[in-house]
Amino acid sequence: MKRLAGAPALALLALFVASPADGAAKKKPRPTPTATPTPLPLLRAAGSCLEYVPGRHVILAEVGTEGRVFAIDPSTRVETAVRTGARIRILYVETPAGPLARRILPGPAVATPTPSPAPPKSP
Repeated sequence: MKRLAGAPALALLALFVASPADGAAKKKPRPTPTATPTPLPLLRAAGSCLEYVPGRHVILAEVGTEGRVFAIDPSTRVETAVRTGARIRILYVETPAGPLARRILPGPAVATPTPSPAPPKSP
């Protein structure tokens, strides 16, 4: 009799284990991927400003090279005070008309040497 009592319980347990749950049978729809335009990589240049005409162009001389003209358009972000002789960095893109500045940033600050402490005085 014990065998018969255990058999229906075992069959019932097998029925629940073998059948998938209602929630597991449904698959969630995946979102459709959309193409997004890849932004153009920005090229970098750094050096001293030789000439700056707001809204038109900036001429930048990198170390060991002649000056290079970067055009400026309304979308160019100028994030530093640009003046002749200032060290600046330019993030730009190449166009058929020449390099076009996208961002003008401050250049590296000139490192000032830290004064060494004075030697202790002997009595």
